[in-house]
Amino acid sequence: MHLIATTEQEPVEFLFAPGSEADMKAFTNLDLDLGEGARIYADRAYNSYEYEDFLKDNKLSLVAERKANSKRPLEGCLRYLQSHWRKRIETTFSRITTLFPKKIHAVTSKGFELKVFAFILAYSCNLFFTESVVR
Repeated sequence: MHLIATTEQEPVEFLFAPGSEADMKAFTNLDLDLGEGARIYADRAYNSYEYEDFLKDNKLSLVAERKANSKRPLEGCLRYLQSHWRKRIETTFSRITTLFPKKIHAVTSKGFELKVFAFILAYSCNLFFTESVVR
């Protein structure tokens, strides 16, 4: 599963993809219906200079963690932000999976996807109602 979340850990988009599919290939299948100037922080699996340039032309920014031999290394402050926000998305995914039961029984793959979607929706609703009470 590929997940895009805000810095406040709110899920925005997600996509189910086979584990055998390259992360970057799956990522290009996301709608990326994000606001102009949005910055997407990603891990090393999402390095693609070509796709970064494509997103830049569409007023989006992909900041993927770089390998040591990268032709486009990240500046120090951007490297720090990338590391910081990546931890937030990992925490978001962990919080969603804590809602999962030990076993998700589904007869079909569509049934499994529907159940996982329900957990993401439950997480989002819980986040919304918790923040509404705090405000």
